[in-house]
Amino acid sequence: MLFSRFTSGSSYVNEQGLENLKLYRYQSVDLSWTTYYVLRHYWNWCVTLFPLWMAPNLITLVGFGFVIGNLGLLLYYSPDLATPAPAWVYFSSALGLWLYSTFDNVDGKQARRTGSSSPLGELFDHGCDALNCSLGGL
Repeated sequence: MLFSRFTSGSSYVNEQGLENLKLYRYQSVDLSWTTYYVLRHYWNWCVTLFPLWMAPNLITLVGFGFVIGNLGLLLYYSPDLATPAPAWVYFSSALGLWLYSTFDNVDGKQARRTGSSSPLGELFDHGCDALNCSLGGL
């Protein structure tokens, strides 16, 4: 009974829905003044630092590596997350989060710059964002 919908041949998405899915394009809206007047210029400059051969998903993965590195440092110096870690660990975490945010914004610009945008890349990017939010709670 639980899986009857999967085995009966009926689908959750009808034909019109499948056609609309093919036309889907991700668009985000950011009305922040800081983004408009400061950060977008910074990100546009940062994307020029990456070579054209570098895949956007690699930029995403390296950015997420900063988060994992920060978590590793924190767990090494405070395994129970109750004892204070050295001050430099917290500064490192702030820098790592800034770099993650930068890489997260640059990866999409790199994808558009190289013409390599894809739904899989979008899924990977948003998956790393979700993991970052979860790990950031620690």
